[in-house]
Amino acid sequence: MKRILDISPPIGVGAPVYPGDTEVAIDLARDPDAGNAFTACSITMSAHTGAHADAPMHVSAGPADAAALPLDVFWGPCTVVDVPGVEAIDAAAVARALVEASVFGAHVERLLVRTHDRPYTSFPKHFAHFTADGVAALVAQPGLRLVGIDTFSVDAADSKDLPVHRALFGAGIAILEGLDLSAVEEGRYELVALPLRLRGADASPVRAALRPL
Repeated sequence: MKRILDISPPIGVGAPVYPGDTEVAIDLARDPDAGNAFTACSITMSAHTGAHADAPMHVSAGPADAAALPLDVFWGPCTVVDVPGVEAIDAAAVARALVEASVFGAHVERLLVRTHDRPYTSFPKHFAHFTADGVAALVAQPGLRLVGIDTFSVDAADSKDLPVHRALFGAGIAILEGLDLSAVEEGRYELVALPLRLRGADASPVRAALRPL
């Protein structure tokens, strides 16, 4: 069996989150040290912690919540491309990425964009994101069903109205954010990143993994 690459950053107390989002807390509800027969914990965190899938309702792009996200979009062949040293991923950068993706000889349904070579340990002031013409180039790509990125958002850190989210959802393209692609080489993979069936939630954590094709 080909090895499986875990592209989900660990989630725990102190994990970096978007400023203002709920910090991760893991509390013991049952503890053997307190005389209980088993251990049970409760988890409090933002739905946008770590690797996660956004739902259209996150930006009022439709009523679909995390439970309504189609699983087949988050499971299947994908292409990982490098876009290093670029904070604003514009149309030219997207075009170069798609040319790189074409080298691997298959139609790109799912595109994962690697922008840096080490996982985040804190929330940065700036991170790579798509520009208006960059997302327009993605939307124009025939058959593209999912875009993933290794930063906290497909939009800029200081964006208020999240236009990239809106453009992707408007085109029926799913969004994965917060991936850890630091140890992943460019190429073709099988992606599995299933969102939880969370009713009424605007996003869901995923356990994202790749297997080389």
